[in-house]
Amino acid sequence: MSDDPLSNLLLDAEEIDRASLARVLHAYLGIDNNNGKIIQKASFNKLSARQKVLAYLLGKKVAKLLGKVEIELISPKDIQAETGIPKGTVNPKLRELVDNCLVSQTKEGEYYIESHQILNCIAELENKEEK
Repeated sequence: MSDDPLSNLLLDAEEIDRASLARVLHAYLGIDNNNGKIIQKASFNKLSARQKVLAYLLGKKVAKLLGKVEIELISPKDIQAETGIPKGTVNPKLRELVDNCLVSQTKEGEYYIESHQILNCIAELENKEEK
C-alpha cells in the first residue's frame, strides 16, 4: 500500500457491488441456474412497487454478471409479465427511477441498471419507507 493517504479510497467496486447485491437481494429473489430467470421469493411481495421494479432489474443485472443471460435489457411489458405488477404501475415507476438516475433506458425503451448505479439502487432497496 502506498504512503499516499488517498490510496485508502481505492477499492474493488465490482467485488463490493457483488457482495452488496447478494446481501440485499437474497431475501427477495433468486436466479434460476438453468435459464437465468428471476425467481421471486415470498418476501418480494413485501416490497413497494418501486422497490419491486428495482429489485427485478437488479436481478437481471446479477443474471448477466453470472453469465446466466446474455443481455439484461428488459421492456416494461416484460417486467409487467414477469413480476405481475400492473402496467399502470410499472411504467410510472420506471420513469421515476430513470428521473432519479437509478435506472437507465435505451433509445428502444428497454431498461437496465448501469454498474455505477448499483450502490444507489441497493441503498434504495434497503430503505423500507414507501417512495
